[in-house]
Amino acid sequence: MARIGAPNYYAKIETADLDMYSMIRSALCWHGYATQRTQIASGFKQIRSDSHVFDAEAIGAWRGLEHLITTLKDSTNSRIWMCIDSTSVIWGIRGNAPPTTQWAFHKCHKAMKQLDIRIKWSPGHMEIEGNEEADRLANAGATGPMDQAIDKLPTISGVRTIVRQKRLYAETNWWEEMKTSLSAGYKEWSPKYNTKEPKELTLPRAVLHRLLAMKTGHGDYAAYHQRFDHQNNKLECSCGSAKEPYHFFKCTINNLKRSDWPLAPVEMQSNKQAITYIKKLIHTPSKLTQLITDSEFYTQICPNY
Repeated sequence: MARIGAPNYYAKIETADLDMYSMIRSALCWHGYATQRTQIASGFKQIRSDSHVFDAEAIGAWRGLEHLITTLKDSTNSRIWMCIDSTSVIWGIRGNAPPTTQWAFHKCHKAMKQLDIRIKWSPGHMEIEGNEEADRLANAGATGPMDQAIDKLPTISGVRTIVRQKRLYAETNWWEEMKTSLSAGYKEWSPKYNTKEPKELTLPRAVLHRLLAMKTGHGDYAAYHQRFDHQNNKLECSCGSAKEPYHFFKCTINNLKRSDWPLAPVEMQSNKQAITYIKKLIHTPSKLTQLITDSEFYTQICPNY
């Protein structure tokens, strides 16, 4: 596979050879050119809107080759150059056909076994005459007629995109319905549905316990003990304030060391501020571990029970 250079391209191809350009924008396009710079044929058509650009590039390459072969039945002994700007399509034509739009690649493979067909990479915006004309036709193809052949069928890449969109839509709707039943504590975190492993799970178990207690409100907190009528529990921190999920970040004693906390946060007066700070720390879980461990808050300042 060689690259076409705009200044000396015509000097590289024999005068008896025929070259065909394929260029894609938002629609399928094919264009034929002769080395004598006499236009033989050109054309453009649309394919399904749910197809990918790669599909249009592959179909455009085959349609151009097909049209050139049909038009020049009496010149089958001439060498044909397929000038394509997509390296992915070139590799599909030169090697194994990818699953999507496979039929177009197989058509090219069959033609290459019967005729002397070569491929050149023809990058766009290089002022290559045939390429520029194919580019113009590709833009025209956006409003051109729909191809009525196999091109109108769904492509594998297009179907995959549709499936991903429908799956995302189903997940989003399901989660919007499910999260209404979450506790008020969890809702404060504006949770999103995600199937990837959360970074929280890399935290040491003791630190993860503190984080989950904050989110659920199930822990050594005044409201929790009162709700379940726990007896002989200390409901206040040594600073005199009631124990609550985000007291770690509001405690006046603990805040004396705030300048040493990771990311140097400002004073926090609300749960929202505390949650925002925690989310920043979780991007680097070791920072949250450092904060909880080094502060000695749960062992010295506000011990359990």
